[in-house]
Amino acid sequence: MKRSYSIYCVLALAIFSIAKAEEEDLLSYIKSKQTLNNTVWKQEVEAQRHEETFIDLWDRLRKTDTPLDILKAFEFGTLQLGDLSEKTALEHGIELSSTSGKALSLDSDKWGKWIDSMAAKGYRLFQSEWHHSRFDANNVDGANSVVSIVLHVYNQSKKSRYSISGKIKVEWNRELNAKGLYTPARIDASELEILERTGDPFFKEAFNFDIPGRGEGAIMSYDLNKDSLPEIVLPGINAVLWNLGEKGYGVKPLNDLAFVSTKASIIGDFSGDGYVDYLCYGEATLVKGRSPKSGLYLLRGSAKGTFDEPPVEIKVDPPMETLRGIASITSGDIDNDGDLDMWISQYKATYVNGSMPTPYFDANDGYPSFLLLNQGDGAAFEEATEKAGLAAKRHRRTYSSSFYDYDGDSDLDLVVVSDFSGIDLYRNNGEGHFDDVTAEAIDNRSLFGMAHTFGDFNRDGLIDLYVTGMSSTTASRLDAMGANRDEFPDRNRMRIPMTYGNRLYQSQESGFLKQSENGHQVARTGWAWGTATLDFDNDGDLDVYVANGHFSGESAKDYCSNFWTDDIYRGSSQDNPVLDKYFKNSVLPMMEGNVSWNGFEHNFLFAQMEDENYRNVSFLMGVADELDSRRVISEDVNGDGLMDIIVTQLNYREDKDSSWIKIYRNMSGSPGNWIGVSLGESAGQPSPVGAKILVVTSDGEKRVEVVVNGDSFQAQHSTTKHFGLGDAEAVDFVEVSWPNGKKTRLENPELNQYHWLGVRKP
Repeated sequence: MKRSYSIYCVLALAIFSIAKAEEEDLLSYIKSKQTLNNTVWKQEVEAQRHEETFIDLWDRLRKTDTPLDILKAFEFGTLQLGDLSEKTALEHGIELSSTSGKALSLDSDKWGKWIDSMAAKGYRLFQSEWHHSRFDANNVDGANSVVSIVLHVYNQSKKSRYSISGKIKVEWNRELNAKGLYTPARIDASELEILERTGDPFFKEAFNFDIPGRGEGAIMSYDLNKDSLPEIVLPGINAVLWNLGEKGYGVKPLNDLAFVSTKASIIGDFSGDGYVDYLCYGEATLVKGRSPKSGLYLLRGSAKGTFDEPPVEIKVDPPMETLRGIASITSGDIDNDGDLDMWISQYKATYVNGSMPTPYFDANDGYPSFLLLNQGDGAAFEEATEKAGLAAKRHRRTYSSSFYDYDGDSDLDLVVVSDFSGIDLYRNNGEGHFDDVTAEAIDNRSLFGMAHTFGDFNRDGLIDLYVTGMSSTTASRLDAMGANRDEFPDRNRMRIPMTYGNRLYQSQESGFLKQSENGHQVARTGWAWGTATLDFDNDGDLDVYVANGHFSGESAKDYCSNFWTDDIYRGSSQDNPVLDKYFKNSVLPMMEGNVSWNGFEHNFLFAQMEDENYRNVSFLMGVADELDSRRVISEDVNGDGLMDIIVTQLNYREDKDSSWIKIYRNMSGSPGNWIGVSLGESAGQPSPVGAKILVVTSDGEKRVEVVVNGDSFQAQHSTTKHFGLGDAEAVDFVEVSWPNGKKTRLENPELNQYHWLGVRKP
């Protein structure tokens, strides 16, 4: 008994000692942060104190029905407005103008009268963004700032929409006001750009479907019954929204034996019988009345496009380890044996158990990805990651991947997009072995990779790549200050490349992916998630839609500064119980909704104009959603030849378990010609996945699309592709290059309709 008692005493003392040491370490972390805030980050702390003025303004503007009254009461000394330029006509009735010079100087009283005059003319502020992009506390005249603003203004009487953007310069008073906020002594808002359009927006919300919880699982668009109208598959809630045309959607179960949860899914003919199957990783009830079981499952499809048979548990040899953070699945016949293989990628969340991706710009410390080779019937796969040369970087924190033929040699290569790392590209040798060609084939791979999409943006007949990431005004502000921790040169150096935002790569004949000269125009959207290409106006130029916003809480006060001044310098890839407590002290208030992290960012619709420049027309066209958005699909949901937009959204503020799908119907009635090509599954024929579709018009212009999956973010498009033709009056031919090298050609096809190739339409 005495010996047992002694052992317990020793254990208790050891536990107490560990707890005391952890507490001391935690206090040390907190103290070091305070010290750094008073030294290295002193100017950034001041920047945050000054930006509270515009955060307060932004919060009050969002929470009122009379935002012009809030603007009218905003406290400042003087405000400079510029002289309005002549308007330049763009496309679709959009007019561009700008302001410059010092045409109007207003004090608070004159400002109030100016606001009243605007209100009297019918102008209303609908949405806004205010981002503190520059700060200098060392100016001899006092602190000054640059604030990037976006104002979405609507005039009901004129049916006009205005998107006003630019940078305002702020000189600050030294004293605080009665609310404890700094006030601007002078505001220079003389250099702004204005996009204006009169008339109904092109897009109108036509369907809104609530998803229980936070909308876990992918959304998938697929023409299951081949009636030329795509269905929406929601595996996270075991549902299929059957497209009924103008009657809307009918909801039915994906499978009567319900999936309890689904982490990632994909649709394709994995069994080779000519019917699309459904494959997923999740928890499934294999027998009614029994407990669900986690695993990789196949639901075999039928001629009707339904998945009625019981789930088949897929066998993998050698067995995979348990999947913990599966994010996406992409498929393709990578070894040319006639069946669909898979690449399963995983994402490991940040902060969990006190770990931090290390290094934050090239992390390879997550859960492993797997290459699985189909053994012929979709029910058995060989695990071949190492054998295929894909093991070295398999621990990326990956969000999206796709098999596609990037170098034009008729086999499927692999692109992988990962958070805390960027892009990796692997070339297939034609037999299913991959070589890492990232360094030689990608022009700057660095970004917080979230998703990607393909398209021929410059109409040269080559497939280009657009990848979404994260842009950060905080990182830019710190860089302009020269605020760095000198003992971490690489972390400082990579701050700007990693926060460039989205990157647009144009394919070269050599296979090199070069950043587009106008890529900066589509780069900075905020915290970007899902994305899709579409020609929404049928003019022959590809446009891009991007979902934005990470976490919108009660206030626009942003956690981002804490990430860039503290989090990236803490911890490692390893679990750390002390840092776990430390991060919870800083991150938890944000997660409880008190502050935001890249909150209240609007979705972007980049329209490619006739001069090949891109402009964000989202508010003018009716799709500038403010709530945090995630998954994006572009699809012609009603078969009218006009591309629509499907997007999912979350609402963290009013209901933490609130999410939904929106479908925006394209109501433009665009006069441009178009043609559509639908590829399908057929027994004994190659899968449409990986196929490239070339359209050549009578005047020699080319349009090209590729059929992939795993792109966007937790989403899957159908195998139907739409091509805007603009003024082209005829198409010489459509040619499909299948993954096995065979080609199918359709001569002189009719315009303004969809054509089925590779399978006979029922």
